[in-house]
Amino acid sequence: MGKSLRPRPGRQRLGGRSLFFVNFILVMVPLTYFGYQPLLRSTASIIISDSEPKKADAIVLLGGGEAGRAWGAADLYRDKFGSYVVVTAEPLLPDEAELRKIGIEVATGLDNNVRILRALGVPEGKIIRVEPYVQDTFDELVHVGELAAEKHWKSLVIVTSNYHTRRTRFTAKYVFRRAFEFTVVASKHGGLNRSGWWQNRRDVRTFLIEFEKLVAYTLYIGPRMLWTSPRSTNPSSISSVEKRIQLAAERVGQNV
Repeated sequence: MGKSLRPRPGRQRLGGRSLFFVNFILVMVPLTYFGYQPLLRSTASIIISDSEPKKADAIVLLGGGEAGRAWGAADLYRDKFGSYVVVTAEPLLPDEAELRKIGIEVATGLDNNVRILRALGVPEGKIIRVEPYVQDTFDELVHVGELAAEKHWKSLVIVTSNYHTRRTRFTAKYVFRRAFEFTVVASKHGGLNRSGWWQNRRDVRTFLIEFEKLVAYTLYIGPRMLWTSPRSTNPSSISSVEKRIQLAAERVGQNV
């Protein structure tokens, strides 16, 4: 009798598995190649939360190392979104303080921001400095809130780098929620490249650092927002931040 021509069962199973593996590779390689970029692009929205600017009493320029923030604040001033530009000062680094002690003038972030604002058409008389040094975004917005209360402002437009917008909005919502209306606007200059941030080492570092800060702020501010409901009329529910802003407004009323 002749040999059977039917394929052996073992070989048939192996061939089926190999075919499945090849098809899987053929599908996943292009899917991964073309699909990861939109995913990473959308990931930028974790830290970016931009808004269209609205007219306000003043423009708040948040401190930072990027010249684009001051440039964006000057754009808003020229477009008449605010009558003043508020700038803040960061603490001097130890070596900067030592250099100033021996008579060497060191330009700070505040100095650079003021220089850029004036060069782009913001008059000196329209630039208001927050004199106390600020330690971080939270402290910065508290001092801005005290200034706004003293000036009887009711609305603010805050300009910063795009990667800093979500944390700024979250913090401002906690600090200003009863006192002022505000919008947070990303400067059109500088910031994170949303369409390809993962391709640049500097942008990757910026994204990771800002994400870490956003998590830390959320863990710190989130529970306090739950404890102090905006609808509550109980004086004990008023946050210490709001008390500082109220005291600033009361000081102005007593001096009038």
